Amino acid sequence: MNRLEFNEVMKAVGINNPLSTAEGRYGTREEVHYWNNLAICFGGSYYTIVNGRIPLEVANIIYQKYPGNPYDIRVDGGCKDWNPIDWATDEKFEKDIQRYNQRYIEDDLDVDEYSSKYENAKRNFKRRKNIDDKYLKTYHIDSKEGLLIFLTEMKDYFLRKNNLPETEVKKYDELITKITSEIFKKVNPYISAYDWMQDDKENKSKYNSSIERDNKTKLGQTFRKTILDFDKAVNPFLNDDIELDEISNYINNIEINANSYNSEHGKYRQGCCSLEITDISTGNKTTYCRNPDGFSFQLSYKLGEEKYLEILHYFSTSGNFESDKGEVIAIYYCGDNVENKIDIRLNITNGKAGKTYEDKIPATPEQIAFVYDELSKATSYASEVTIENMKKKVNTKQLVLNNN
Repeated sequence: MNRLEFNEVMKAVGINNPLSTAEGRYGTREEVHYWNNLAICFGGSYYTIVNGRIPLEVANIIYQKYPGNPYDIRVDGGCKDWNPIDWATDEKFEKDIQRYNQRYIEDDLDVDEYSSKYENAKRNFKRRKNIDDKYLKTYHIDSKEGLLIFLTEMKDYFLRKNNLPETEVKKYDELITKITSEIFKKVNPYISAYDWMQDDKENKSKYNSSIERDNKTKLGQTFRKTILDFDKAVNPFLNDDIELDEISNYINNIEINANSYNSEHGKYRQGCCSLEITDISTGNKTTYCRNPDGFSFQLSYKLGEEKYLEILHYFSTSGNFESDKGEVIAIYYCGDNVENKIDIRLNITNGKAGKTYEDKIPATPEQIAFVYDELSKATSYASEVTIENMKKKVNTKQLVLNNN
């Protein structure tokens, strides 16, 4: 989760009560929202922090409803498989532990005695029947879906306690669709690599020169079309040849994570963004980014058990060598079960190729042909993640003939 996703979830559920700020993980100041004995804020990195009295009843519902914790709603900020009951507390347990802590500080208990009393207090806590008195102190929630699940479950909990109909969890699909739509508006995924680079005063000429060069030959035109097809498969919002479905019709097939920002690594430019689209059934993922000095289109694809393919099309002004800078296609075959591991980068700007951490030399025709073939395959793989899940399905009515 990022700050944009956090803010959109909070707006969607109608919680907007920032009364203070807290320091985020990397020194940022983050607004703290107060709601029903809870303090909720973005942690400054990749998760939301919830502090306060989180009813054990709610925590148990989430733990049981979502086996394996796919939305990373982490009890006490720990591992995703922690059981809420092991980290819950109540007022008596808190007073017991506070008393034991004080005695330990005053050397009235040694380590073994303290440990014994702590374990006994925990056993007594678990034996107490009234679940309404039990609560968690902290959640760390890593995904916007997880935050929405938690907040809607909390809302239904309060409705239930007031003998009112539970209505909020049922709104999940409607709310996640609304949240995703608002995020798309801020990210604006409709900007192509070409359009983005035309507003880059420092790098526009360098980027355009290789396109102009390639457009002078039939082979160059074919290669450019293959690159463009790959980009459109990674980011289907650039593809005018298909009609994307309504968000509500594909949001349960893919996970979307997106962010907008204006600076990266000390460089500033308005309109930067990232957009990740993950196929929930396979875990395969595409990533589209606009950076202050370039762009990237990436496919992460699992070919089999411990067999992975990573392909990137990007433009960057940084690199280990001068031959790394410019517009590049990078291809990696990796994993324990990959017999022929491949690491090749083809710099389209200067026509050089080689491994990632080696200086590049002029590309051979065989290397260029290999990259072309791999891009074509990768376009098909990326389409499985994006277009096949997101395009509008054509309704076809079957004509039934009456033979009588």
